[in-house]
Amino acid sequence: MKYLAILFCLISIPSAFGQDCEDSDYACQISAYKDADDTDSIFRLAYAYGESGRHQEAVREYTRYIDLDPQNAAIFANRGLEYAELKEYKLAVEDFTRAIELEPANAQYFHNRTDSRIELGDRSGAVEDFNAAIELAPSDAAIYYDRAHNYGEMGSTALAVADYSKALELDPNDADSYFNRALIQDNNGNYAAAISDYTNAIRLTPGDADAYCNRGNSFDSLGEFEKAVADYTRSIRLGPSDSIIYYNRGNTYYKMGNDKRAIRDLTRAIKLDPKDADTYFWRARAYERIGEKKKAAADDLISSQL
Repeated sequence: MKYLAILFCLISIPSAFGQDCEDSDYACQISAYKDADDTDSIFRLAYAYGESGRHQEAVREYTRYIDLDPQNAAIFANRGLEYAELKEYKLAVEDFTRAIELEPANAQYFHNRTDSRIELGDRSGAVEDFNAAIELAPSDAAIYYDRAHNYGEMGSTALAVADYSKALELDPNDADSYFNRALIQDNNGNYAAAISDYTNAIRLTPGDADAYCNRGNSFDSLGEFEKAVADYTRSIRLGPSDSIIYYNRGNTYYKMGNDKRAIRDLTRAIKLDPKDADTYFWRARAYERIGEKKKAAADDLISSQL
C-alpha cells in the first residue's frame, strides 16, 4: 500500500510593530526604518525583512543590532532563524547556541536549534535539545510533537508513539499528532489502533483526504474491504486528482474480485501517474482474470520497463 504522510515543524518569531504602519505592512515598516541607527528600530527593520522573505537583509540588520548590543539573546535567536531560512544551518546552530549561553532558561532557543541540528544530520544532538526544552517547558505540546517526529525518523517508533501520546495529553485537539501516531501504528501492524487515531484525526479535520485514504488502507489490511472502499471514495471526493487513492481503491476492488471496477480505478490512476509500475502490474492481473490476455501482457511489458 502507498501512504500519504504529513509532517510539520513550527518556528515562531515574536511580533513587531512598525512606526505609523499596520502590523502586517512590512513594506511600510522597511521604508520607515531603513535608515535606522538605534537598536529598537533596527530590530523592527530586521523583523520586517524576515517576514517579507528577505532573509539575507534580515541577517544583515540583526548583525548590526548585535554589533551595538552583543548581549541580547533574542537577537541571536532571531538571526539564527534567518540563517535557517537561508539553509545556513551551521551558522544557525552557532547563533542558537549563543542565545542559549546568554539565556539558558529559554526553552524556545533549545527547540529552535533542533531543526538546524536535524538538517545537519545530528539527530542525537537534536534529542538532547528536545530533552532540555521539555525540562524547561514540560507543558509545551509542540516540543513533544517535534521530538516524536525526530524519534520516528530515527526508527525509535515506541518513543515516537509515547511522545505523540504526551502531545495529545497536553493538546487533545491536535489532529496531526493523531495522524502521525496512526502512521506508526499502521507501519507496526497495529491496524485497529491506527483506525482509532485516523478516526480522531478525521473528527478534528473532516476535510482531510489523506486521513480517509490512510484509514482505508488500515481497513484493507484488516480485510474490511467495504469500509476501505467507503473511505477511499470519500478521499477521492476530497482529492480527486491523487493517483494513490485510485490505486488503493482499485487494489481493494481486485481483492474483492470486482475486476471491472479495479481496472476502472487503476486506469484512472495511470492517467494521473503514467510512470507507476505497480499500477500497470495490478491492472494486468485484473485483465488476466477477465480473460483479456493481450491487455494483461501489454501492461506487464510496460510495468517491466518502468
